[in-house]
Amino acid sequence: MFSSRRTLFVLVPVLAAVAVPCRAQQVQQGQSTATLPPSPIARIELTPRSRTVTAGDSLQLRARAVDAAGQQVKGAIVFFSQRAGFTQGVIDSTGMLVASSVGKFPITVTAIVPGTRPVIDSTIEIASAPAPASRIAIMTKVSKLVVGQDLRVEAIPFSKANDRAHEKMAWSSSAIDVATISADGVITANGGGRAMITASAGSARASFPIDVVGANITSLMISPTGSTVRQGDVVHLSVAARATGGANVTGLTPTWSFSPGDGQIDANGAFVAYRPGDYQVSANVGSRSASTVVHVVERNVRRPVTVVGRLPRTLFPTSEVWIHPNGKVAYLGTHGGGDRVYAIDIANPAKP
Repeated sequence: MFSSRRTLFVLVPVLAAVAVPCRAQQVQQGQSTATLPPSPIARIELTPRSRTVTAGDSLQLRARAVDAAGQQVKGAIVFFSQRAGFTQGVIDSTGMLVASSVGKFPITVTAIVPGTRPVIDSTIEIASAPAPASRIAIMTKVSKLVVGQDLRVEAIPFSKANDRAHEKMAWSSSAIDVATISADGVITANGGGRAMITASAGSARASFPIDVVGANITSLMISPTGSTVRQGDVVHLSVAARATGGANVTGLTPTWSFSPGDGQIDANGAFVAYRPGDYQVSANVGSRSASTVVHVVERNVRRPVTVVGRLPRTLFPTSEVWIHPNGKVAYLGTHGGGDRVYAIDIANPAKP
């Protein structure tokens, strides 16, 4: 759909594909197999037994049709098919699976002895896991803490393909008399000085320095105060700290919190509320804390849409739509085997 001021695509492709799971049971495939005799196949054995493959790698699955005595059934035809997970990779009829990204592959294996009913196992699922961590991204920026302050830092391990790795994060400090850090990433400022904090996951490592000051903070203020915003808007909060004698203490990284909990705030004081209401936001440095109330109102962005043009696409199911910043071109993606992107001229929305 298009309007003269804003372009909106509403695409609702409907595909019906139903698979009924069973564990190597004999099933009738419609009227054509109702009169066929039972299959001599009792079950389908799959190798390798491991159901995990690393994203970016391939895995050759092999299936064997066996009878009730465990003997291979001669003349059985076995093939593989994929029920879902097409964006994570593909598997061909011979069982060669190529995992392109992290996810799961529900797979069906069918075994047929000509002249008998087919046997279908649709309980198989292959997991595509990320490769080992090759780098760590430190998500929390920390500069200066005050003695007695606690601050949780976040770090994320990534594989070489930029998938989020599964290795557990470990933390350490180069100077525990200055700062310690828990297994959960909570830094505790113990005494004045500098410490190097290190995060590790597998063979990947990342470090950053923190300074701890023993300043006697006498006052702490948050700005802006009493803000009124719409839900979803970001409020950038900051603190002003003074020490004994009125001297400004700059560069501090406060520990932020808020209540109620339906929103988010980062280490830099960027706060966003998900629902309307009044939120109390607090900052803590050492033994001092300050708070302010952020008033959040409904976003209220509803407005009518007028359909001024249409461009049906039926060859493949369609997916995401992106509008170029110039407002004259729209990009329409496809899936389900499409593997193409349409570039649509919307300079005249009535005639795309």
